[in-house]
Amino acid sequence: MKRWAYCLIVIFVCTLFLAFGKTFLSLTHPVKYENIIMQNAEIYNISPSIIASVINVESGYNKNAKSNKNALGLMQVKQDTANYLVNYYKLNVTINEADLLKAETNIKFGCMYLNYLLKKFNNINTALAAYNAGETKVRSWLKDKTYSNDEKTLNKIPYNETALYIKKIEKNLKFYKKCYKI
Repeated sequence: MKRWAYCLIVIFVCTLFLAFGKTFLSLTHPVKYENIIMQNAEIYNISPSIIASVINVESGYNKNAKSNKNALGLMQVKQDTANYLVNYYKLNVTINEADLLKAETNIKFGCMYLNYLLKKFNNINTALAAYNAGETKVRSWLKDKTYSNDEKTLNKIPYNETALYIKKIEKNLKFYKKCYKI
């Protein structure tokens, strides 16, 4: 094939991407529930881009998502976690599985939990590791010199799943910051 034909193909593909690129990217990186995300970002002092990234990685924006570990909804909140937060913050509510499958409740409790972890660990990646692997597990990693030099931040994450989880969040975060400016 001649060089000019390759150039035409490249121009055609670039034109398609410019015309439909945002549509394609919105399929892989959707932003739904933007009002709920923005409201909870303000209440819990978390970047909306982080919330959107967590939702994308946790559930792919499937509000009915259920994990094999009984995590539910958009931000994959466990019933035990929701009950803990109700008691910890002395909330006068009862949360059940149906509640956790509602976008508004799930995002609220996911953000509440992430805020709680950020206050405990004071580092976004450590908080995200705890969101994925559990607070107790991350505390044990922080005490181990193999994983933390200062008992505050993780230099290494022993669970591949958790390390990959944080990388996915970081990758999504770059996209959500650039494309959606949230």
